[in-house]
Amino acid sequence: MPSARPALAAVVALVGFLFPAAPAQVALVEPTCNVNVQLSFSPALTATQTTASVTGVANVVNCLSPSGNYSNLQSGTVSDATGSVVSLGGVPCNLLATITGRATIDWAPTGGHTTFDFTVNTNPLNGLVTLQTKQTSGPLTGTTSLTVGAANPNLGCALGGLSSLTVPIGQTTFL
Repeated sequence: MPSARPALAAVVALVGFLFPAAPAQVALVEPTCNVNVQLSFSPALTATQTTASVTGVANVVNCLSPSGNYSNLQSGTVSDATGSVVSLGGVPCNLLATITGRATIDWAPTGGHTTFDFTVNTNPLNGLVTLQTKQTSGPLTGTTSLTVGAANPNLGCALGGLSSLTVPIGQTTFL
């Protein structure tokens, strides 16, 4: 009678190949914060003016750290965001844009500083509509974040162009 062991070993090897073991470590969501953001564009973006400089400010509040690893990062301010924006153009108040830049969060109550690079994409032709960051120094170095929130253009955008975007309340999750 033939042994079933070689067939069983082949099945186990195939299952291991098709369904490799899960990674030993799962990324924790650390921390999550509420955020409001104000980005300003100069000059205003119009049907023909499709590039501009960006400055921005933000408040980061009510931060929670499920593991307690970042319980010292409770809130923060961003006052130095700078970068550039490129819009699709063609209409006076085109919200299809990609914004890139760099900024720093000044954390409270510790006084630490996290520098990050950011990309805001509101153009679905360029991928997911998102606000993403990569932290490059300070607390949270090496993490990324994703912010979810609705962006509102400045009043008068249709006549004078897009001069600002505001996210009155959003949720930022650091990974």
